[in-house]
Amino acid sequence: MHLALEVDPAVLPEMLVNGRAQGIETRGVSHDGFIDSIYFRDPNGYDVELCAKAPSHDAMMDPARNGAREKLDRWTRSRVAGSA
Repeated sequence: MHLALEVDPAVLPEMLVNGRAQGIETRGVSHDGFIDSIYFRDPNGYDVELCAKAPSHDAMMDPARNGAREKLDRWTRSRVAGSA
């Protein structure tokens, strides 16, 4: 389980340095293609993610351009066919 918060891209490097300087378990920067993220571990063991939209974010998330519906429909058909 984790909590994700969107931040301005300029904030990520600073927060990465601050987290490590304070001795907080800090991971990142993770580049996922459409977002960049860093992760902190809170005292209860939960991950807190700070993420910033990458320049490609809007195009990748646009349903008219990303083909997500078609991919999901194809995957769903394959599951139904596999269970028959």
